[in-house]
Amino acid sequence: IGTENNGIAVLDEDRMQVVLDSHAKEETGSFGPSDHQMVELRRICGMEASEFVEFCNSHPFSREPICLESKVSMPPRFNVERFINIATTPVAYNEKAKGDFLRVGKQMAMRLASALGLNEDQYDIRVNKGGIAVSGEVTLHTDTHYIQPSQSSGILEKGFLVRACKGRKDFVGGRNYFVKWESLRDLGKVSEFILSLS
Repeated sequence: IGTENNGIAVLDEDRMQVVLDSHAKEETGSFGPSDHQMVELRRICGMEASEFVEFCNSHPFSREPICLESKVSMPPRFNVERFINIATTPVAYNEKAKGDFLRVGKQMAMRLASALGLNEDQYDIRVNKGGIAVSGEVTLHTDTHYIQPSQSSGILEKGFLVRACKGRKDFVGGRNYFVKWESLRDLGKVSEFILSLS
């Protein structure tokens, strides 16, 4: 919060609110968190959900009460056949079809990241709409692989691009391989192939 008002704060990112602040406050924050504050942070992060709610709501610097209401909704079942059908039909010059390709392609990239055993902080997913004459592309970029579902002109039947890379700043990577869209029916095998490129 500032050197004059340091400590641990709890933020509700969904509601864009400060839940509480100034917990474990010390005389100055000019030198970063103290050892005591780091120990307290680890204690808080290890709390059970109900204990955490009680901690926040009873805190003297609490600003907004929180509750255990569930905000998690189950995503719709992913239909890989639908994505394969979209991906194998040209979408350039068709705004609706292109939107479907990019939206469902992003869902496919997320499922592929999961099949690769990656946590959310271990990959980036980018969507580039591009111009009217192209499909646009979805890029799944990990520390070791660059995977890009897109419809390349003249090679639609080849499938999507896969290559090894050296970090998420490496946009060139190694040799390009193309994986058939139909292969996505077996994410286990696709994942094995991708990992073999390391």
